[in-house]
Amino acid sequence: MSAFNPGFQPKIITETEIFRCCFTETGELVVNRGCNLNRQPTLLEQAHLRAAFYWLKQHQPTPQASELERVRGYLEAAYHFSQLEAWESLCQILFVCVDRESYSPLHEQLGVWECYSQQIDLCEPLLERVNPEIDCLCLNNLGFAYTHLCQYQKATHYYQRLLKLATEIGNREALALALGGLGVCYGHWGQYQTAWDYCQQQLLVLDQIDEISSKARSCNFFSSEFSEKAQNDPRDNFTLKERCQTLATLGYLDIHLRCYRHAVRCCREAVEIARQIDASETEWYALGRLAIANTQLGKSKQALEALQQQYQQRHQGRSCSQISAMLVNIALVYCYKRQFEETITCVQELLQINQQNGNASLQCYALLILSFVHMWRNETTLAMERTQQCLKLSQQFGYRHHESQSLSQLSYLYSDLGETFLALDYGKQAFASAQTVDSAFYTGIALAVLGLTYLESGKLKDCLRSLSASFRVLPPWNGGDSKLLLALVVKRLSQFLLKRIAPQLVLTGL
Repeated sequence: MSAFNPGFQPKIITETEIFRCCFTETGELVVNRGCNLNRQPTLLEQAHLRAAFYWLKQHQPTPQASELERVRGYLEAAYHFSQLEAWESLCQILFVCVDRESYSPLHEQLGVWECYSQQIDLCEPLLERVNPEIDCLCLNNLGFAYTHLCQYQKATHYYQRLLKLATEIGNREALALALGGLGVCYGHWGQYQTAWDYCQQQLLVLDQIDEISSKARSCNFFSSEFSEKAQNDPRDNFTLKERCQTLATLGYLDIHLRCYRHAVRCCREAVEIARQIDASETEWYALGRLAIANTQLGKSKQALEALQQQYQQRHQGRSCSQISAMLVNIALVYCYKRQFEETITCVQELLQINQQNGNASLQCYALLILSFVHMWRNETTLAMERTQQCLKLSQQFGYRHHESQSLSQLSYLYSDLGETFLALDYGKQAFASAQTVDSAFYTGIALAVLGLTYLESGKLKDCLRSLSASFRVLPPWNGGDSKLLLALVVKRLSQFLLKRIAPQLVLTGL
């Protein structure tokens, strides 16, 4: 998918040659050297051509320039080539080497730098313009970029197109990328079981790639030329890298599916492979998820120490995505331990980072955690404000899991205010929304808040029925989050009883 010459640079032509440029019948832009060519460029096309080669030749960023400024010349030239429909020239820019340490081509490096809009602008014009292999590369980049922009509907659209194309042309590497991309995308979208299924399919494809590579080695065992090539087979590194990322993703999904021991196994294996291939970013995510899984299993002290170490290292060359993932994890652990001041510190930093970069999904996480802390402290106005903000974002971007939790928290708040009609309406909406998400967590919360609403309404049978159903779906002994939910329910029941019993005590003179 990303094979290229590490020293590759796009062709640059002189000012004189610009006036001799012509288009072939296939639309390729070439210098006329006496061949029979299709047509001369128009004056507007010549202007775009001058601009493209001006940016390629004249743009000289300073050593202190930002990452994006370093590649601005290539991106501006790419825009002008796309206006010319000079697809071959645009393709050359995809593979420009901009990082001499990693030898990453421009189309990948933009994603590493989190320049997702620029990655989209570079790749989208090339779809169905050159050949199926370039289409595979661009579709994968587009799915990746839209996933990280939290536009999951668009991301799944491109990954599904990649899945179809890769199957048609028999490109197993592209097929693995499509399945892995869909797993990540659906996971962040709250469709955890669907995501888990895609990840399992990807592991099977990676096994097939390894098997084919192993058979090829066996057949050519006595060829010294082949043996030398086999030692540096890029497919081996590709499958290890993808397997490592997918195991880390499965760890994340298993946590949400409440399979904590399997999450621990996946994360440990991901960490082992990441250290083997020096994939520090994947190792960071896997270690964070391992800490959350261990916390849910009751090993919070060890998990918190690991996350605190990540917290201290967060400004040592870590991306916004890595820092945000760590802040979510450590905030959750602090919250489970009811260390709410530390929780607020982490969540406010998380909210600030993602309001700046526009990551709506992580803003929802921050708002929901903040809202919970305010609920626990009986700060109803603040809790209501944060929850309403989250509900608006979740409905705008189609995050059904965040929507369900927001509706549940609104139900809890309104029932606490005695507005049982509104509380019941929000609780029922939360339960309906939870049914569209592959996680018992959201169903359990919705049932619990419905039970509390029935309690405030004086419907004790319905209250007991809903609370018992909640505890069956979300057993209080199975995870730090379910224990915290139980504590919130008990706290609310105590307040309810106090409200009912206190007047009786006054009347009886006790």
